[in-house]
Amino acid sequence: MTTSRVDRADFLKGAAAAGVAAAATGVPQVTFAQAPRTIKIGLVQPMTGPLAFFTEHMPFVLAQIKGKIGTSIDVGGTKHPYEIVIKDSQSSPNRASEVARELILQDKVDLIATYATPETVNPVSDQCELNGVPCISNDAPLEPYFFGRKGDPKKGFEWTYHFFFSAGTLAKAMLAYWNKLPTDKVLGGLWGNDGDGIAQSKVFAAEFTTAGYKVVDPGRFDMPASNYNAQIAAFSSGHCDIIQGVLPPPEFTTFWNGVAQQGYKPKSVYVGKACEFPEPIYALHDRCIGLTVETWWSKFHPYSSHLIGLTSRQLADSWEDAEKRQYSMALGFRHALWEVVFDVLKRTQDVNKAASIRDAIRTTKYESIVGPIDFRTGPFPNCAETPLVVSQWFKGSKYPYELAIVDNSTTPAVPVAHKPELIHY
Repeated sequence: MTTSRVDRADFLKGAAAAGVAAAATGVPQVTFAQAPRTIKIGLVQPMTGPLAFFTEHMPFVLAQIKGKIGTSIDVGGTKHPYEIVIKDSQSSPNRASEVARELILQDKVDLIATYATPETVNPVSDQCELNGVPCISNDAPLEPYFFGRKGDPKKGFEWTYHFFFSAGTLAKAMLAYWNKLPTDKVLGGLWGNDGDGIAQSKVFAAEFTTAGYKVVDPGRFDMPASNYNAQIAAFSSGHCDIIQGVLPPPEFTTFWNGVAQQGYKPKSVYVGKACEFPEPIYALHDRCIGLTVETWWSKFHPYSSHLIGLTSRQLADSWEDAEKRQYSMALGFRHALWEVVFDVLKRTQDVNKAASIRDAIRTTKYESIVGPIDFRTGPFPNCAETPLVVSQWFKGSKYPYELAIVDNSTTPAVPVAHKPELIHY
């Protein structure tokens, strides 16, 4: 199927050959200006379903970028219009795979961008790999992205590239944070039967045990779940001071309500996905105070966008001024996705060849608003690792509840704003 993709690109190039003229690109390879044509970029995202929180910033980001750069992009001296074709994964891996195929086979996109957990990123990336279409993604930890797709560290992938934090770094960050808290070092693993949960159960259980923590793991479970009574009972009877897991917001609400109903009072609770967004946190009222979450980006991060010329704080402020509501860490990664997409296209030698776009992705070394992105550094092939810190939710000054960075052991450049605290009941 890769062959058919290249053949189509070659045909398009041949059709425009009469208007080709030499042009400089600012890179050391020889390239040629080409007749303008619309570059089609596919975007797969969960606009509906339990992962819909992940998409809230995207319309704002796209409008902001369009307002800055317009409706065309300069590639090798030629202004090409661009079109973004958006598809809803409906928070379903199967649907994500289907709409990725539609983008490739029906919409004939040149490049696909995607994000929002392995349930979206992995099936989309797999379709791109199968069909020889370049793909750029973020917002899924590196291990479930790479190994969840049966990646071979000796070979890597050909067409698909991804940037986010790694589970290994997350484990180190969380251990540094927990070691500052007075607990009995007994941890309950709330790991579901999905990409994130399976990866965390494999990586974290060993890491935490080696670090001197006892891990209580009741096993994988399917979602949605009507209740979490079995998990809560295992954690309570196991005297777990710490809960660590990963659940979508509606699932965590069910779990956290069950914890209260059963009178269980863990001292520290970190659940990824669920504790990353303000709106689900507001719904918990004061029961959110002290909850912990890994933080991939914030307005306090010392990075800027080279695409629109804003600092992290300015980007967060622009969202809050326009939307009249609190930003979340996802905003930075929605923006960074397009930083990389447009940087890649600008560096592409021949936009009519999928392999040329792929080669530009492969050589990406870019300073983004979420930090440095370099696909040549790993820790796995086709991957770039981005910085990470740890935060907790506390009473806010501008908003009812706000995240404060409490540990920066893995990224000292990001300032700490609050000391770590146990949950108060």
